[in-house]
Amino acid sequence: MMRLLSLLGLLGPGGYLFLSGDCQEVATLTVRYQVAEEVPSGTVIGKLPQERGREEEPGQAGAAFQVLQLPQGLPIQVDSEDGVLSTGRRLDREQLCRQQDPCLVSFDVLATGERALIHVEIQVLDINDHQPQFPKGEQELEISESASLRTRIPLDRALDPDTGPNTLHSYTLSPSEHFALDVIVGPDQTKHAELVVVKELDREIHSYFDLVLTAYDSGNPPKSGTSLVKVSVLDSNDNSPVFAESSLALEIQEDAAPGTLLINLTATDPDQGPNGEVEYFLSKHVPLEVLNTFSIDAKTGQVTLLQHLDYEKNPAYEVDVQARDLGPNPIPAHCKILIKVLDVNDNAPSIHITWASQPLLVSEALPKDSFIALIMANDLDSGNNGLVHCWLSQELGHFRLKRTNGNTYMLLTNATLDREQWPQYTLTLLAQDQGPQPLSDKKQLSIQISDANDNAPVFEKSRYQVSTRENNLPSLHLITIKAHDADLGVNGKISYRIQDSPVSHLVAIDSDTGEVTAQRSLDYEQMASFEFLVIAEDSGQPQLSSSVSVWVSLLDANDNAPEVIHPILSNGRASLSVLVNASTGHLLVPIENPNGLGPAGTDIPLQATSSSRPFLLVTIIARDADSGANGELLYTIRSGNEAGVFVLSPNLGQLFINVTNASSLTGSEWELEIVVEDRGSPSLQTRALLQVLFVTSVDHLRDSAREPGALSTSVLTVICLVVLLAVFGSILALITSICRTEKKDNRAYNCREAESTYRHQPKRPQKQIQKADIQLVPMLRGQVDEPGEVGQPPKHVGEEAMMEAGWDSCLQAPFHLTPTLYRTLRNQGNQGTLAESREVLQDTVNLLFNHPRQRNASRENLHLAEPQPAVGQPRSRLLKAAGSPTGRVPGDQGSEEAPQSPPASSATLRRQRNLNGKVAPEKESGPRQILRSLVRLSVAAFAERNPVEELTVDSPPVQQISQLLSLLHQGQFQPKPNHRGNKYLAKPGSSRWRN
Repeated sequence: MMRLLSLLGLLGPGGYLFLSGDCQEVATLTVRYQVAEEVPSGTVIGKLPQERGREEEPGQAGAAFQVLQLPQGLPIQVDSEDGVLSTGRRLDREQLCRQQDPCLVSFDVLATGERALIHVEIQVLDINDHQPQFPKGEQELEISESASLRTRIPLDRALDPDTGPNTLHSYTLSPSEHFALDVIVGPDQTKHAELVVVKELDREIHSYFDLVLTAYDSGNPPKSGTSLVKVSVLDSNDNSPVFAESSLALEIQEDAAPGTLLINLTATDPDQGPNGEVEYFLSKHVPLEVLNTFSIDAKTGQVTLLQHLDYEKNPAYEVDVQARDLGPNPIPAHCKILIKVLDVNDNAPSIHITWASQPLLVSEALPKDSFIALIMANDLDSGNNGLVHCWLSQELGHFRLKRTNGNTYMLLTNATLDREQWPQYTLTLLAQDQGPQPLSDKKQLSIQISDANDNAPVFEKSRYQVSTRENNLPSLHLITIKAHDADLGVNGKISYRIQDSPVSHLVAIDSDTGEVTAQRSLDYEQMASFEFLVIAEDSGQPQLSSSVSVWVSLLDANDNAPEVIHPILSNGRASLSVLVNASTGHLLVPIENPNGLGPAGTDIPLQATSSSRPFLLVTIIARDADSGANGELLYTIRSGNEAGVFVLSPNLGQLFINVTNASSLTGSEWELEIVVEDRGSPSLQTRALLQVLFVTSVDHLRDSAREPGALSTSVLTVICLVVLLAVFGSILALITSICRTEKKDNRAYNCREAESTYRHQPKRPQKQIQKADIQLVPMLRGQVDEPGEVGQPPKHVGEEAMMEAGWDSCLQAPFHLTPTLYRTLRNQGNQGTLAESREVLQDTVNLLFNHPRQRNASRENLHLAEPQPAVGQPRSRLLKAAGSPTGRVPGDQGSEEAPQSPPASSATLRRQRNLNGKVAPEKESGPRQILRSLVRLSVAAFAERNPVEELTVDSPPVQQISQLLSLLHQGQFQPKPNHRGNKYLAKPGSSRWRN
């Protein structure tokens, strides 16, 4: 049965290190397991990766575990792939640890895959697999019958190799009335039994006794061992020898030399003569090892050492010494001596090294504090004699030691390594124990540094430059690039390549030699120079590279002939016309031929020549794509200037007319052969024919008149801009007009639409209507009146309503009565009310027809300029007469036609109607008065479709409308939505009339 005891984890603040190979951080761990002894072979004790808290991933390769050193004879196996600890054979704690308790065996495992250095401690648990066992199955004792009471005879000690509760616990003796058993515990906690005489012996009665001595352990179940003790009773010879002490303990250094006196035993016998002489001897029951190691002098009792002691093999001995006299029938006396061997520093440390990698190569890529090897210094001595201290003796200090636990050290790097500087290190490892006279050991370590790809290729130059002539042959060798790599093997093998760029197709490089060649013929005129990058890469892992710039300059070759760009040539020819003043012979500015060879000069002012200097006819401009001398041009007249009329500047290409009076040249035509050549070697040239025609101004004007005029670019641009602005303005005006129409329509209030919408609206909180909220808009059915057909006057709904209401059809009112207002007036209670309303409305119409409107100077106060009534004539009568069609007062037959009233505004009409209403207030009730006011207000509103004054908030009609809306708001009038138009119904119980 085994279990994991503890996982101690990281040791100390520096419990991290690196393994060579992948140089990954690792942890130093200590794990402890317990396993019982005697388990079957192959029993699994633990699994190291799992104990570190990590399960292996599926498909992951097994971790590599390396056992650094196993104790000799330890039957433990560690699987190198999965780290499973198991027993290799029978596990015997007594063989591994003997009397050591607890039994701990330890070793170190290097888990490269798990990135850990694991110190494994296994405690082997004892089981009760051994019973107490005596050296012999029988013990023979002799005792005199005259032995006194409480005489003690030591018995053989039983041995039990088990420990803890399984070891020897007690002794028992078979029942006897003469003897008892006493168990003695020694200084080292060992137990042995002594036979004690408790009753006088009588040989004549009992000449011998057979006793059974049993030893028990405390195991579960307990085990025992027995030994038969045969006691012979001898005749008395008066006295027997007696030791001063029946048991002794002493210590001796393990380095004691043979012959060393250990102790001088003394036994006394009071008898005289031979009966009083005592001799000493070792019991015949002692082990052979004791007999070979110790001896006793028979006469003196001196115990001496026969051979060298070894604490590491046997730390203690038990010696059984007997003494007897020389008389007849002697009775021996017994004395037990426990000899404890003291350890001395007699063993020098031994050094064992386990390298992290095989063969012994350390990568130079390891960083500082990387793990190199595990060093174990063993010392067989105990205590301080077994404590070992190790250190390094070195020159550079590139390595160091770090203690992990006990006498185990790690060899770590103390600096970065560089194989190129130090390919090999020789270290001296010293180990010394801590004894009084320390012993030491040393070992030479030779460490080979393996190459890592830590050096990138280095070019011989920081930049390469090369020059070559253009028009080269393909595969022309340009330059050889060289780089070096300090690494070895594949890490130092270099290959070259050109980095992709717009010019990388022009060149190629040999990947092995670094030779750069041109891929095609290079042209200086296309690219005078170019630059590209060459990359040198090694073959290591990871791959390292470096780059260098290569600058290629092309040397120009004279491979381009000059090209004349002015004047423009057509088939190698150009024509120029020279204007000559026929009267003075002066030359004017040259006018190029309008046949497409140059721009027309008709819009350039003419300038007369001066007789003091040549006249510049034209500047010949040529270009050469070559550079340097290959691009320098020389202008000459090869033929056609035999008379010397023309002079050509060889460097500037300026062609002059060298005459003071050109009258004689009028009408002549010259053909000059102009040669432009460069200064290359060999030189290249271009030939151009220049025709020069001398004409008079009259001929020039006549030729110009034949040519159709053309609009200049600026004029065409202005025309296009004007057209675009006109189109844009038209579109903007159209959009503005449409928007204004829609805005006017949106301000209209359609009572039918409002009523239809009102039926579906939920109740809203009542809001007090202010006078300022009223705005009157003259509309018909929610739209502005539209004219009728062409030639026909517009037909208004107001006219139909007036005729249907009984008004005279001859009254052509300049306003329109809406159907809603008409139905409201028609449905007013009784005919008397309708007649009164009709009369009032007709009076108002008469006033509107007979009195043209005029605008008062004030917008806020509108009034009607009334005529002063005649003396004795009432004011109301005058108004009535003014409202009749004939202009007469009814009942006044003999009167003349009344003069026309002065113009009155709608506001004045409203005031007049109010005055009329005051004449007979008793005839009009509240609702009637309000409806009449509504009629007057509607008539005035429609009349205002012509330019009239605007109503103000304080005007009486607006106040009357406000009163009507207030009555509607209070619920005294209710609209009837089931009928067309606006109808108002008085609430039940109200004193007001309803339709």
